[in-house]
Parts: sequence; C-alpha cells; structure tokens
Amino acid sequence: MIGLENKTECSNVFMVLADLYKLPTIEIWDEIKQQDLLKKLEKSVNELYSVGFSIEEVLPENYAEFQELYLNSIGSTQMHAALPIESLYKPWTQDETCTLPFARDKGYILGDSALHINYLLEKLKIDIPIELQSMPDHLAILLELLAYFIEHAPEHFTAEFMDDHYDWLEEFESKLLEVTEHQFYQRLTRLLIGTVKAHRNNYL
Repeated sequence: MIGLENKTECSNVFMVLADLYKLPTIEIWDEIKQQDLLKKLEKSVNELYSVGFSIEEVLPENYAEFQELYLNSIGSTQMHAALPIESLYKPWTQDETCTLPFARDKGYILGDSALHINYLLEKLKIDIPIELQSMPDHLAILLELLAYFIEHAPEHFTAEFMDDHYDWLEEFESKLLEVTEHQFYQRLTRLLIGTVKAHRNNYL
C-alpha cells in the first residue's frame, strides 16, 4: 500500500491534523493563509489515501473568528463544546474490580484510555503541553503519537494502537454536529475519519 511506502509523508499528514485540533495559534493561521497549509494537506491526503475533501472554503474569515470557533466547537466546557477527548466517549473503566458508581458511565476524563496514553508517554519520555496534561487522550495527542508510531513502531503495534484509540471518532462527530452549525470542524473530522480508516487498511 502507498501509505507504507511513504511513512514520513503519512506521519506529516497526522501531525498537521493534530495541530488543527489544538487552540489555533497565530503561527498556524499564518501557515494556513501564507503557506497554503490546507491546500497542501488536501493534496497529500488525496495522493496518499485517495480521500478527497475541501476544507479551505469553510475556514473562518480571520484569526479571531478561528479561535472563537475552536472554543465554541471543540475547546471549552463552558461553551458545551464537543471536546475531542477519548475518555469522554467510552465507559470510564473496564476494570471489573472498580466499585466507583460511575465506573461504567461515559462522560468522564482520565479513564482507561488516558491511563494507557500516559503510560506510553512516560515510556517514550514525551512531554505534552501543560494545558493537555489533564487530558492525555486528547485527539491532538493521539494524532501526534500515531504520527510517531507510523515512522518508528512495528506495523502490528501501530495497527493495534489505532484499533484501541480511534474507535470513538464517529460518536465525536455526531456530538460535533449537535453543538455547531459551522462546517470547519465537521469537515475536518469527516476527513480525519476517512484518513484513519484508509491508513488502518494499510495494515490488513
């Protein structure tokens, strides 16, 4: 498969996607507006995975609007946003010995998936930004780890990582559709789901 022949290019795609799920910085805005970041992403995803999409046309008009859209859509509990944190979309733990009343409920951070990601981060000696340390299974971190594994881990490990940590994206997408009518993060997430599936197929 083409994805396995171009590991660095595939890794770069997921690193760009990771940046797009973080609070927009002026640097990423400049890359989008001055260096055609979204057009380059579109070209790479199409060439590597045969996934076609258009996202630039729904980009907010300016940097301030981009930041506001992020907070309203995926970045703020106060705005009832669709937070892209894996633990929120899964039962808090699968540990049958856990007797906490919310153990099997969804909607809580720092569940089993977060503990697993923390374990991987510690083993790899990778530090994450302070603002994400209470949510290590945030989608941006998952995508950065995937980018790393594509280049450096055995293929069976990467496939297992994808199976374990990317099975909640469609539920996240449904939540996103509920909280915002703006199409930027909706299209971005649809692109992500298609790209993840296409890359996972490389390991079949």
